Parts: sequence; structure tokens; C-alpha cells
Amino acid sequence: MPRVSAAPVTLEGWYVLHSMYAVDWPRWNALGAAERDAIVAEATALLERQAAPVEGESGCWTLLGHKADLCLMHWRRDLEALRAEEVALARTRLRTFLVPTYSYVSVIELGTYELAGHAEARLAARGVVPDAAQREEEMRRMAAPRLFPKIPPRRYLCFYPMSKRRGEQVNWYDLPPAARAELMRGHGEIGRKYAGQVTQVIAGSIGLDDWEWGVTLFADDPLVFKKLVHEMRFDPASSRYALFGPFYVGIRFAAGALGRGSAHGSRRHRLIRAGSRRSPPLKLLLSG
Repeated sequence: MPRVSAAPVTLEGWYVLHSMYAVDWPRWNALGAAERDAIVAEATALLERQAAPVEGESGCWTLLGHKADLCLMHWRRDLEALRAEEVALARTRLRTFLVPTYSYVSVIELGTYELAGHAEARLAARGVVPDAAQREEEMRRMAAPRLFPKIPPRRYLCFYPMSKRRGEQVNWYDLPPAARAELMRGHGEIGRKYAGQVTQVIAGSIGLDDWEWGVTLFADDPLVFKKLVHEMRFDPASSRYALFGPFYVGIRFAAGALGRGSAHGSRRHRLIRAGSRRSPPLKLLLSG
């Protein structure tokens, strides 16, 4: 039997929950305007509280296509905090008009293929010959902004899950660490070409959900999603070893913009318009 390839060290940050819902439009449209306004007001108050947690981040996106109408994303310190946000929504009247279509649980993850070398160099510059614990602690200090980030203030979101192949012809998990590191280094070089245009957040989900990673991209120009993913498909790390799940694309809105034609659609609750201020206003999700 071949020797088992060494598993890479990973660092973890926020736990992540993506929740996708379709609106039951016939039931929603059958309500009177006053009842809709009351339901939206209750949901808006919750979403605004969730958007300003003691620790973590939350955001709302309206989705395109048939897969869902709404994406709620939460980043929290632990699973208990994520579950609390799920339950809080479940207790609102709006939840009875939302049909769950997809969800994904993961934790923001950073591989240490390159980070370990940078950490050792920094420690060496300080005259430290590190042991494994010191090396990991230095990596955590360096990586903290990427493990516990804020949601980028960009207008568009693209989310998709993915895994690495474990088939008869190629198997990512049989590759030696050096080969995996080299492939991921080349993969990262493509991503760095898009620095300033797109922010990428990788979350690990092995043991947490059906795929192995959840990828969330943020940009002010949605065409960047196509260009970045298309270019990466030609990189061996993807062309030989990657499997992709469903893609979700959405437009971000402020929690207070859930409804239109009431105080919740007021000037101070206008949509988030990251990037160009000339972006056209979004057709709000639950407008009357």
C-alpha cells in the first residue's frame, strides 16, 4: 500500500453560513399592503441587528435566476452563534413566506503552503529559531485579517462550493505535499492578477457540508466573476483536479432596503452601492 500523503496544516477563522431562500410569491402577493409592511418591518429590525453583531459579519443579497431570491450570509465565531441567527429568522413572520432552497456551512480557511515560509522568515529576522507551535502562532498573527475579515463593501457576490477529484485517473489527495503546494502556488498567481477587482474568501467545509470548500467572491463588476473563474479553469489545479457545485450570483442590499414605499426604504437605508455611485437602483426584494 502507498504511504498516505501528509495532510496540510490549515488555519481557521469565522464560521460561515450561507442561506438561500425563494419567496412564496403567490402567498406574499395575496397579503394586504399594511400586513406586508408590518412583516417587512419586523424582518428589517432583525436583519439590521444581525448586520451589527458584537463579533462577526452579516449581509443580504438578492439573487438572480430560479435557484433562489434571497441570500443571507453570516460569519460568526462558532456554530452556536450561526444557529442563533437561523432561529431568530425562523421566529419572524417573514420566514413563513420563505422556502429554503440551499444552505452551506463552512469555516474561513487559509492554507499554509506559502504562509509557513513567510512566517519562518519573519521569525528568523527577529533571531528566533521557531518550533512548530511558534511557527503556527506567527502564521496566525500574519493571517488574522484574512481569517476574520469584514464583508467587502462590493456590490456583487458569487458563491459556489467545490471539491478536489478523487477519481480513478487523478486523485488530489494522493499527491505529495510539494506537488500540491506547486499547483496551488500557480493557482494563486492567477488570483493575484485580479487584485483590486475581486475579493475572494475561501471557507473549508470538509466534515461540515457536502462539498470540501465554499468560495465567495465579491466584486463591483460581475463580469470579473466570469473572467476569473474562466481563467482558473485552464490552470491544472482546476482543469485536472477541481469539481464545482452550483453557482449563485447576487446583488447586495442594506437590511433597511428589504421593503420599498415605507420608512424602511428611506434615504438613510438606501441600497449598498459599492463602487460606482451611478449604479441603477435595485428592484427591492419585497416591494409593495
